[in-house]
Amino acid sequence: MKAIGPLKPVSRTTLSEQVALQLAAEVAAKRWQPGDKLPSEAELCRAFNVGRSTLREALKSLAFVGIIRMRAGGGSYVAERPSKYVNRSLLARGILSSEKDVTDLSETRLVLETELTSLCARRATRRDLATLEDLVSKMKVAKDRDRGKFQQFDLDFHLSIAASSKNEVLADLLGHIRGALQELIRKSLLLPNGMDLACKQHDKILAALKRRNPGGARAAMRAHLSAFQRGYKVLLRAHQ
Repeated sequence: MKAIGPLKPVSRTTLSEQVALQLAAEVAAKRWQPGDKLPSEAELCRAFNVGRSTLREALKSLAFVGIIRMRAGGGSYVAERPSKYVNRSLLARGILSSEKDVTDLSETRLVLETELTSLCARRATRRDLATLEDLVSKMKVAKDRDRGKFQQFDLDFHLSIAASSKNEVLADLLGHIRGALQELIRKSLLLPNGMDLACKQHDKILAALKRRNPGGARAAMRAHLSAFQRGYKVLLRAHQ
């Protein structure tokens, strides 16, 4: 494993994104070869002058888009093959064709869906929760069989949470951006770990809803929405 030399310190704004971008640039420049283990977290933290939580968010973003692989207890490695998704299929034009488009929609979702999920935890009926549980189960079945159905179940999960909030105005606002929401979900599932991550995160959201935990549900939804936003921004900036 090659030792890491001095790296340019990053500023204090959006630290994890900047660390992710610089690491992605180092991988692209072949500082480490495919399959190489990256320096330890402690060494990377010193090189970037950032804390461990910031570094881990950066590493998660790179793993999410297929640039590195993270092994539990075994460190992080450069992906042995460049992800086939880090190309025009993900970055192709559409409703969401720029970083600003993605940022605007992601911020809108963070405002709307985190609160809708919190309200859902308080107000959902047993039938509502059963519907959400059924959608998560269908996603898991469709994951290895039908990407199109998986995308629809994913969208339905988010819209069903909105409906289960019992706030018709907020639910209607989410419905008005359904087309953009559908595209964002489609693009997120093109990422190497997109469907697996969606299933895991939907499980966490559902568990918080079933516990009637508004704060936990809000936090789980925020983590879910933020994961893709970070990864997609890394891809967009890396391809500028």
